Amino acid sequence: MIRKLHLSFTCLAALLVAGSAAAQAVPTGMVEAGLLHHSLSDGFGSWDQQFVRGTLRTSGSTVWNADLVNARQFGAHGTLVAAGVTHDFDQDWYGSLAGSYGSSFFYPQARGDVVINRKLGETRNVVATVGATAVNARDGHRDRNLLLGLSWYLPNAWVLQGGTRINRSNPGGVMANVKYVAATWGYNKQQYVALRYDMGQEAYQYIGAGSADLLVNFRSNVFSGTWRKWLAPSYGFQLRAEAYHNPFYDRRGLEVALFKEF
Repeated sequence: MIRKLHLSFTCLAALLVAGSAAAQAVPTGMVEAGLLHHSLSDGFGSWDQQFVRGTLRTSGSTVWNADLVNARQFGAHGTLVAAGVTHDFDQDWYGSLAGSYGSSFFYPQARGDVVINRKLGETRNVVATVGATAVNARDGHRDRNLLLGLSWYLPNAWVLQGGTRINRSNPGGVMANVKYVAATWGYNKQQYVALRYDMGQEAYQYIGAGSADLLVNFRSNVFSGTWRKWLAPSYGFQLRAEAYHNPFYDRRGLEVALFKEF
């Protein structure tokens, strides 16, 4: 099982600054704080989160990021701590490393990600992405997956993305692959609008702390939309709506955040 919810900001931020770290030589950063509420069907209650996120540019080619999340899901409380770094190696190559630790059954006990990106074409407007992820759950489940993706930077501020995660879950050697497509439009310091759709297989998902509270080997899909708006050159807000479906329940909700750049 590869949980995507807590990575929403990181994925969008990585897309928006992809390959542009060298454009600013002075250290800059951002702090963002917000709330999330999702309602679940079939008696599964609601999800609630409070979070703080941040980025810090420590050189013209390196940006660090961190997330701290306090969450309540499936009637239990949990905390997630995540951190990562993105680095431009040269004009064509850039990559990132990230890791996270979760304190409850609904978060991985440990997760690590490594991603490498290569700009292609004469104008470097196509980016090929290859990544790997390792997820360890508290009960001994393990996920190992390969990410393959393409991003196409088009005229008039459009970015199109598509890719797949090829995932193997153990015990059992269950393949649980996911495909995604996404589109982003917007301008820095003005606004960004992003839409994304994921669909595929989930090997397992915990809905409680007990050994019987486990959903296994099912298909799911999730649609999300994000609007990031600057109210002034250094601050603004972000709204993100998400709709998730699997055979056992539906989940719908909204995330609201304020951000300040420095």
